[in-house]
Amino acid sequence: MPGYAVAEIYFIAAMMVLILVICGVAVYFFARTYKKEMREKRERIAAREQAKRENAAQPAGVDS
Repeated sequence: MPGYAVAEIYFIAAMMVLILVICGVAVYFFARTYKKEMREKRERIAAREQAKRENAAQPAGVDS
């Protein structure tokens, strides 16, 4: 009977380690995607501000 208890503890410990590994991988991919989206957001904001500056620099009524 004691062999079963030890085996069950090993199994539970292995499942806990597996869960931690899966969570770590999920957090890694989430962080990577989050950083990518924030970089793209900054680029969109910078492009929009650049377009505003270019439009403000043109005289009124001039289309290019």
